[in-house]
Amino acid sequence: MRGKLYSVGIGPGDPELLTLKAVRLLKECDVVALPKGDGDIMTAKNIVNQVVNIDEKEQLIVYMPMTKDKDALAKAHQEGADAIIKLLDEGKNVVFITLGCPTVYATCIYVHKLVLKAGYEAELVAGVTSFCAVAAKLNVSLCEKAEPLIILPGSYKESSKFLDGPGNKVLMKSASQIAAVRDELKARGLLTHAAMVERCGLPGEKVYRDLNEIDEKSSYFSIILVKEKEFDK
Repeated sequence: MRGKLYSVGIGPGDPELLTLKAVRLLKECDVVALPKGDGDIMTAKNIVNQVVNIDEKEQLIVYMPMTKDKDALAKAHQEGADAIIKLLDEGKNVVFITLGCPTVYATCIYVHKLVLKAGYEAELVAGVTSFCAVAAKLNVSLCEKAEPLIILPGSYKESSKFLDGPGNKVLMKSASQIAAVRDELKARGLLTHAAMVERCGLPGEKVYRDLNEIDEKSSYFSIILVKEKEFDK
């Protein structure tokens, strides 16, 4: 009997934000798949290990390169899917963990879709999103009443046209473009509408209510919230 893949969101960093379902699946699964970028795999592993000791589990490292090279990405995604499929064929259930939620800008989704396409059973398991945790850390709501909420990658070239529109905006993965994003907000008179949290829920967490104080070498795990109304700072 074939095993099943679960792509599981483990939240933004605070282990207390793991869902009960995530904890149950991590305890019950045969294999934990860990995403590895160009850095190490310890961020996700350390979060989970504070709740469930996955060092006692069989582990699969899935390489997810941080590149825009489409061929390199496709190759890595296929290799990851093939490795998971091999385990599923052995009848093992695999939990592929990802920070935040697998439905929001998660690299695991590409491997997940390939496993599904190959005819295997695969389930997405929602996690607490990083931008929800950031709003909570800032002690503000993401949206109220009829306010729109717009979620954008910080690197999106046309994000400026959304900044001029109504609603609240979330700029995710903004680190590589942090200076440009800050300058864009300043040019539009939106600095007092914006705040940023770096490494929310992780060691080294920083909260910036004044974007002029931001280090231009901010962490990859940086999220900017731009409110339609000014922040009460």
